[in-house]
Amino acid sequence: MVYKKGIYLILTVLFLGAGISNIYARTFDRIIAYVNDDVVTKRELDVLVNQRAMELQQVYRFSEREALNEAERQRSELLDRLIRQMLLLEAALTLKITVSDTEVEQYIKDFKDRYQIETDEEFKKQLNREGMTLVAFREQSERNLKTEKLVMGRIVPRLQIRDREIQEFYEENRDQLSTKVDKVNLRHIFVAFKPNEADRDAAYENVAEARNEIENGAKFETVAQRYDTSQQAGALIPATIQELSQFPDIFQKSLTNLEIGTVSEPIVGDKGLYVFTVEERTETSIGFRYFIVPLIASPEAIQEARENANEIYALLEAGEDFNKLALTRSDDHETRENGGDLGVRALSELNPKTRAVVEPLEAGAYSQPYETELGIHIFKVDQRNSPELTEVEKAQITSLLRQQRFQEEWDAYTNKLLENAYIKITLKE
Repeated sequence: MVYKKGIYLILTVLFLGAGISNIYARTFDRIIAYVNDDVVTKRELDVLVNQRAMELQQVYRFSEREALNEAERQRSELLDRLIRQMLLLEAALTLKITVSDTEVEQYIKDFKDRYQIETDEEFKKQLNREGMTLVAFREQSERNLKTEKLVMGRIVPRLQIRDREIQEFYEENRDQLSTKVDKVNLRHIFVAFKPNEADRDAAYENVAEARNEIENGAKFETVAQRYDTSQQAGALIPATIQELSQFPDIFQKSLTNLEIGTVSEPIVGDKGLYVFTVEERTETSIGFRYFIVPLIASPEAIQEARENANEIYALLEAGEDFNKLALTRSDDHETRENGGDLGVRALSELNPKTRAVVEPLEAGAYSQPYETELGIHIFKVDQRNSPELTEVEKAQITSLLRQQRFQEEWDAYTNKLLENAYIKITLKE
């Protein structure tokens, strides 16, 4: 791959050399652009388009047809870049930038080393295949060095990247760096939408109907999927006893003593009425299924929860302790004994809506009441850990920013050259 890419670059340089030095041969080709006292011919641009197609195939894995189509689409861009390169060379010659024979010889040596051309004979053969002589290549190398010196003197000094710019780039693109997402020690107070008595009665009736169907021979999983629309409804869940200890308390309490094949009584949980069955059990593992019949709150119950959450928020604003309010007012039975502690979470682990609420919070800050389908949360960030960039990562970002800055400065400098040049393009796209 390195060799092929090298050949593409050789072709580009050879073409430019031939294009600039072989003026006589170019008079027999159609001129498509005038650049001050020089010209660009159709053949020259055609060669560039073909070389671009070759690069797209060899470096970027385009198919032959895709590469040709894309290179043709870029024809005008390639012509523009060629014109800018010609103007850079003209500026270097006007400024009388010089290079020594030693510099030219080193340039040619580095060129052959870079593209793994091992012998002079191999190099000459490659040049001859492309209709180029060693003398002409040497002349082009000299021109390349002059242009490079111009760029080094006029553009490179403007490529200084400050620490502030590195940090800004990091902050703007942190989401794309999975190891660089902030982690927060998160707490919450949860106010559930609690259904009224009629809503509860309806849910219990649904559970009774479901249990009755199962006891009369219907498959647990089939019935579960009619009452619970979640993907896990009725699915067999295998777990070791150790893994089971990581499930919420309602699972452990319900499954520990439930006999194989028995359908549990409905158990009230945060998401509704839970119904379990155990299909297999050993000393070290368990296989179980479950479904949830949701308890749907009435509009009156939802309004009551909103008023309750606003009252808790007002108490926080008045200076009340978050942990104590979580202990006495939160409906999350899993966390309220620990002051609503949800543990350490990476921001990338949170669902997008929750993340939008939590991400702006500094350490010690809490959110306004945030409403979900099940109830209302008030989040608090106890601590926030922002991973810092390593020196290697800083160097990588610096390199990327320098490349972007170089392109900007190269465009700006060559734009000025264009403004003061005579350019006439006869090619019609």
